[in-house]
Amino acid sequence: LDDAVALRNAVVTAKKAGLESSVATKWDKALSEQERKLADSLIDGETRHILESVGLAPVADSLQDMEAVYVEGQLIASHPGLGPDDVQAAMKDFYDSLYSPPMPPFDEIRDPVLRKYARGKTAENVVELYAQIYNALRSDRGGYDDVSFLSMAPDQVK
Repeated sequence: LDDAVALRNAVVTAKKAGLESSVATKWDKALSEQERKLADSLIDGETRHILESVGLAPVADSLQDMEAVYVEGQLIASHPGLGPDDVQAAMKDFYDSLYSPPMPPFDEIRDPVLRKYARGKTAENVVELYAQIYNALRSDRGGYDDVSFLSMAPDQVK
């Protein structure tokens, strides 16, 4: 991302030196798009890191694995890694992490607007994944006798 900032500064300098406005706009647009792609890649990596640190990654991975081999009538609770003890422990770790969420500072992003976007998008990704897990475990396909371990609705963890 530092290179994107340097390139943006180069475009500004070139514009001052006579670069046509339409060409500068084209470069600004291309740089913004690349910067966003780099940030999204960084966000995806940080989201994964957070999911691992708060205990949701194993549940999410097991749900994804289950969907790949799903057989009609199969209960989520019967899939490896999604048993009641597994998901209860993961939810406890996740809820405990909410008191001090492990949000990355994104210090490598110099642009404060892009940094704010990265932080917000990372948090949004975690909440979205939690909502998917929450809804799947509470669904008819869940198969859990007791879902009290899901003590917070998705809108409560935002």
